[in-house]
Amino acid sequence: MSVPAIPWTELTVAVGAPLLVVVFYFDGMIIGKFIPSGALFFGYVVIVDPPVVVLFPVSGLCVAASTLGQWTLYRGLNEDRPEFVGIRRRVPYLNRLPFFIRAKMGERRMWFVTRMFDRFGGVGLCLTNAIPGMGGLMSIPAGLSKYPLGRFLLFATVGNVFYVFILVAAARGLIDLF
Repeated sequence: MSVPAIPWTELTVAVGAPLLVVVFYFDGMIIGKFIPSGALFFGYVVIVDPPVVVLFPVSGLCVAASTLGQWTLYRGLNEDRPEFVGIRRRVPYLNRLPFFIRAKMGERRMWFVTRMFDRFGGVGLCLTNAIPGMGGLMSIPAGLSKYPLGRFLLFATVGNVFYVFILVAAARGLIDLF
């Protein structure tokens, strides 16, 4: 007895939303920059064409996941923040994360991001979240400089909402990006 083939559209509908949430979380942590979350989200909206009652919660979950990923990175780099579960002590080599990120980004890009954060603060964080490939990078200087948590979460969320709004508008044909 053979297993029936699943059409790509049905597979995308079944797996798409949870996969997007995971990809957006890792994208917020910068770890997921290898997987283009924006392109996957755009493709999901174009292929599945979800109704607004589905698109709105999926978009909200993606925004929340990206903000949570950025918060995870911010928290890991801000050593003055208290730990809830002691993750820095339990996960081996987690204390090396700032050095790994600096090496991965390169000195020039790290200098640029730090300079932009020093100059624009939360507004810079908000704006870079709306730029594909740049979202989450400002979490590094924010965490290292001990930027206030409430303001960090506010600006990160607003930037992520704007980014997802642009993706939805482009995928639905409301704006022309190309």
